[in-house]
Amino acid sequence: LAETFQQEIVRLHGTPSAIVSDRDPRFSSRFWKGLQKAWGTRLKFSTAFHPQTDSQTERTIQTLEDMLRSCALEKCRAPICWDQVGEHVIKGPEMIEVTNEKVVVAKKKLKEARTRQKSYADKHRKALEF
Repeated sequence: LAETFQQEIVRLHGTPSAIVSDRDPRFSSRFWKGLQKAWGTRLKFSTAFHPQTDSQTERTIQTLEDMLRSCALEKCRAPICWDQVGEHVIKGPEMIEVTNEKVVVAKKKLKEARTRQKSYADKHRKALEF
């Protein structure tokens, strides 16, 4: 767990200032406590049986899953094994071009969704006279 954390989180995002855990024993072990102290990271535990923190986490995970699912479906209609793809670093003008392309796609998808919702609402709308 620590090795994966180091490779996937710290390497890409830097050392976290705090970690919120649902009291998982893996994060409360002596090893993790020592690691937290060495990094200067605070370990915060969510309140037991407190739905606000759990549902916030669940909602974040759901949003991330939705985003990944839409990316995977748009590109190749199959989940991508990111660990096999490797890192791809985009720099300078390439990054701007890729970002602009994604903005265009996002706007197109939003317009399609808006049109679909409007047609559904119009189909079920009843004329009211006062």
